[in-house]
Amino acid sequence: MSKKLGFSIRYQGDEMIAVGISSLEKSRWRVDHLEINQANVGPSTPLAKAMNKSSATFSMIASGDEINTSLVALPKLKKKQLGLAATGWVAREESTPADQWNVVWQEREHSNGNTKPDQTDVFLLYAPKKYIAAQIAQANNWNGAPSRLVPDFLVLESMFRKYGPGSDELAGWNVVFVSKEDHFLCVSTPSGLIMNRPLPADLSEGSDGGEYLDRLATEVDRSIFFARQTEFNPNVERIIVCGDTILAQGLVARLKEETSVPAVFWDIADMFESAGAKLDAKLMLPVMAAVMARNKCQCNLLPRKSRTLLGPVLQRRLVVAGTTAAAVVIPLLAVGGFLTSNIQDRYLDRARLQLQQAQVRADEAAQIYIAQRVLKAREEHIATINQNDQDFAQVLLHLAALTPGEIIFKDLRLREAGDGQLVLLLTGESISNTVEVAQQSFLDFQGALNSSQLLKSTGEPRKLIIAAENDQGVLVKKVEFSMEYQVKSFPATQQEVAILAAHGEG
Repeated sequence: MSKKLGFSIRYQGDEMIAVGISSLEKSRWRVDHLEINQANVGPSTPLAKAMNKSSATFSMIASGDEINTSLVALPKLKKKQLGLAATGWVAREESTPADQWNVVWQEREHSNGNTKPDQTDVFLLYAPKKYIAAQIAQANNWNGAPSRLVPDFLVLESMFRKYGPGSDELAGWNVVFVSKEDHFLCVSTPSGLIMNRPLPADLSEGSDGGEYLDRLATEVDRSIFFARQTEFNPNVERIIVCGDTILAQGLVARLKEETSVPAVFWDIADMFESAGAKLDAKLMLPVMAAVMARNKCQCNLLPRKSRTLLGPVLQRRLVVAGTTAAAVVIPLLAVGGFLTSNIQDRYLDRARLQLQQAQVRADEAAQIYIAQRVLKAREEHIATINQNDQDFAQVLLHLAALTPGEIIFKDLRLREAGDGQLVLLLTGESISNTVEVAQQSFLDFQGALNSSQLLKSTGEPRKLIIAAENDQGVLVKKVEFSMEYQVKSFPATQQEVAILAAHGEG
């Protein structure tokens, strides 16, 4: 990193944290400036002078809760058309006009070489323009405009990718940040970020640390499972935990007991020298953002600005060019047919892209209609069996109480195993507007089944497909599953009776 200072600011609620750092040696930095004030307070005079002297603008940290990411497969297109397709995908996914979003996209290669020849895998990072404008407005009291706006999870992911222990030796990793204020994780490969997920907060506020560590360990393990279900199928070889020292080391110990992936503690504070006590977890993301401010940024959410101020030499050249252009206006008219043809070709390309986006919307509408038919058929199927088979009724009654609205059953069977036990076969889908919601609904459903006093799991799902494609290559936002559960003897509760009665009235 350059000897010049790196700066970052972070707005978190009513508080503002500003940091300035300088390099000491490889992978070590000194915190030269640190200010924690109310959000409406600008920089102190020493900090403002330091920023001017170093000729460096600052980076801002965006809240990961406001930023969206996705990995999508788009048709093979030229760079400009691919950008339009990415923006169109975001508009369709969010059901809002494209001009309300600022979209950053990157082409991504499969590490296992599974990219289809007629498709391009694209990583999308996007946020509402209103949120970005609000972040820029908060920085008006500072010297100059921010040079970049980067979400907190990418600050962590970029820092580990460049300076983390063993990052250049891993085929895939899961880096986890836990503190009182921040809790999230990133699953990545050398080609880039695969997915990021928020982690639950400690609702007990420290009164039940063991239960909180159990919840964190479960979510970290689930994130690896979900990442492996994607087309990228990363081989996560290590879990790296950082943040609050006590909490992070406790989570590492719990992960070593409950997961097969090696877990290690990454002491970020040891990479920095500060005039005060050891670096607090609250300051770790700002100091990492200040470090990365001196490196190239591929995922900057700030809108691009065109250059408006021209030097005198360039201005003179433009005047000469303008005079020359005026002299050849008539010859240019002779090639008007050629220009018209190019314009028409671009118009046709744009029309083809719009037609493709319209086809995707039509396919999704058809899927919604089919889902409604399946829901209706499920209700009729349950009602019919409930009338004709009283033994099966209590199983269906209990199952209806556990099933979220996004879960759709394609097949329900109750068969007798060789030992006289009854086995329930479940085949269906979890469908939503986003893959993430569909996945979470399936997890909630599976967790409810596993916690049931009536049903006992017979093992892992027989079938589990996430983000599958239809025959036309269009991404279908669903999770397909097939599972088996052993049925115990257990009467229906009053709550389940009430739920089934409510379904019947609907």
